[in-house]
Amino acid sequence: MYSFAQGGATLARVIIAICALLSIVSSFTARAEKVFVDGVPFTSFKQAVSNIKDGSRIYLEKGVYTEGVYIGASDISILGETGVVFDGAVADNKAALVLTGDNVTVESIECVNISVSAGNGACIRFEGTNLTVKDIYVHDSESGVMTASNAGKVVIAYSRFECLGSRNGYSHALYVKADELQFLYSSITSTKKEGSGIKSRSKKVVVDNSILASLNGIDSRLIDMANYGELVVTNSILQQGNNSSNSQLIAYGLEKKVKKQFKINKITIKNNLVFFDRRQANVFVKSRLDDERIVSGNVFVGDMNNPNEFITGNLWYLSRGKAGVEAFPYIPEIHERRLVMDRTRIIGEAQND
Repeated sequence: MYSFAQGGATLARVIIAICALLSIVSSFTARAEKVFVDGVPFTSFKQAVSNIKDGSRIYLEKGVYTEGVYIGASDISILGETGVVFDGAVADNKAALVLTGDNVTVESIECVNISVSAGNGACIRFEGTNLTVKDIYVHDSESGVMTASNAGKVVIAYSRFECLGSRNGYSHALYVKADELQFLYSSITSTKKEGSGIKSRSKKVVVDNSILASLNGIDSRLIDMANYGELVVTNSILQQGNNSSNSQLIAYGLEKKVKKQFKINKITIKNNLVFFDRRQANVFVKSRLDDERIVSGNVFVGDMNNPNEFITGNLWYLSRGKAGVEAFPYIPEIHERRLVMDRTRIIGEAQND
């Protein structure tokens, strides 16, 4: 469904140009065909649900699914054929897929126009322990993936989240409380209505080989670690757009009444390419009460507040022009990150070189 190589510069320009139009794409897709549960066909997903048991394998034929489902079984996998779209589908006034069992895998689905009365309608609402999500595309909805408490390990890979948000900052692309959230080879772009890309109350969050970019979206922050914990961001591209409502790309423990809950409260940010495209104040990380912070090997492009706090062990270029990088909305593809960083080191004029 989605090759991560589709990201980068092309992704940035296309999202800005057609974000508002994406929600109509699914209307041209044929209605869904059959749903298979352990090899047995059913004519609708709702009809199939009563036959799903622990250990079941669910296969969805391509087409539009307009009804959401609630599944309580554990150790299941849901696999979509290329072209599976949940359009406006909601179960339990929460999400297209409400999943309450443990050890669940979801692969190769698209969600669009997911909206609920609370303003946080998600593609996936997970209320069990241990979730793996691969190759999903969520756009023009209120939320992407939400979890309840104690979600265990949540892995999201090779997926794309675009144009998500609602209720003035109360819905986000990802809202996860887990022992560990891994966000790998994926992208979150153009979050809207002051939502954050990743809002976390997890013990540990790992972002690797991914793109988090505001572009022209009116977002809040790329990452908000509300309950402290361990944050690791490596080998990724971060971009703050001019319309971001908050100055910080990353917030760490800024909620007033939240206290430390975990043994490890540490920030590690290494080998990333970071663009500051906000004409007002740009703050890379705003934190309080972190026990340790490692920020090294990064390339910062654009003006930012408090540079002396971050430039040791990193390179900082005052503008895209000084870095020898194309003007906004250019963002490299993720596989070009290292090449762009190396080229910038050679031809750019660093403030701290």
